[in-house]
Amino acid sequence: MRVLLISDVHGNADALKAILENSGRWDYLWILGDLVDYGPEPHVVVDLIKSMKPDLVISGNHDYAVAYGVDCKCAQDLHELSVYTRFNISMKLLSREQISWLKTLPHKIELKISGKRVYVVHGSPRSPLYGYLKPNLSYDELIQQLTPQPLGAKPVEADVVITGHTHIPLNMRIGNIWLLNPGSCGQPRDGDPRASYAVLDIENNLYEQRRIKYDIDKVLLKLRNLNIEQIYFEWLKVILKQGRVFEKVDIILGEDQFND
Repeated sequence: MRVLLISDVHGNADALKAILENSGRWDYLWILGDLVDYGPEPHVVVDLIKSMKPDLVISGNHDYAVAYGVDCKCAQDLHELSVYTRFNISMKLLSREQISWLKTLPHKIELKISGKRVYVVHGSPRSPLYGYLKPNLSYDELIQQLTPQPLGAKPVEADVVITGHTHIPLNMRIGNIWLLNPGSCGQPRDGDPRASYAVLDIENNLYEQRRIKYDIDKVLLKLRNLNIEQIYFEWLKVILKQGRVFEKVDIILGEDQFND
């Protein structure tokens, strides 16, 4: 049984389409949250995902922020960019019906497949919307994030924990838990700008991390046509082109490394 894992599309319909067109055979489609913000086509992404009728869709912190008009509580270095694109792109382009659909998305899903207990969440079991399970965390920090609130004596009872949110691919084992993250479809932040996704064969314990190139310039043209402020356009451009996080001050300074 092959599961296509896609996370953090962030309004980037071109990256999503590239994955769907090149992912080959799969039996199930799981979407791990954050369909909106940053990218130019959150409305297209929502409709495309709904049309695919995925077997599983969970809410990300950005989906929740748009749905309920609250803060995304994302990393401070991108918080301003997140808020700007939410109000100037997502909230302008998403329909009431699409926002209502975002409200229906669960924060976590637990299921059993091929005899394995699988826990799917955008952030972490400790904090489904906002927790970070990053590969550079210490063992104790990982265990803490794997332990649901209220803080209990042991991590979540699961064989496989699948997350998104960090925009960084992850494939590691913490004790008896297999921890996976397919990375970001629409805004990778691990230094590789290609769209990131993964295919999981649960029956055979096989996991394949994949990257696919897509037309970033096409996405940037769509952003340009939205007439967003220049500083935010440049900020998004650098992140998409280089596949890593930059702070606003870096863009203002205009370092040579940002030139095409």
